[in-house]
Amino acid sequence: MSDNGDVKGILAYITTDKNRYLGGNQLSLLAKDKEELQRLSFAISRAFLADILELETGDCLIIKR
Repeated sequence: MSDNGDVKGILAYITTDKNRYLGGNQLSLLAKDKEELQRLSFAISRAFLADILELETGDCLIIKR
């Protein structure tokens, strides 16, 4: 079976805004600033061999394809 790039799941949602929250089973993290958000995103994506998707809001989704 070939991999067509479909998203298999959201592993993490990382934001700097405590008023934004994505419900569900994924890990949700509140970063203190943009630098911490980027460090967390990179570390999680690297650990799980996943992709980082940066949203228009500046939040990041870590997704597994």
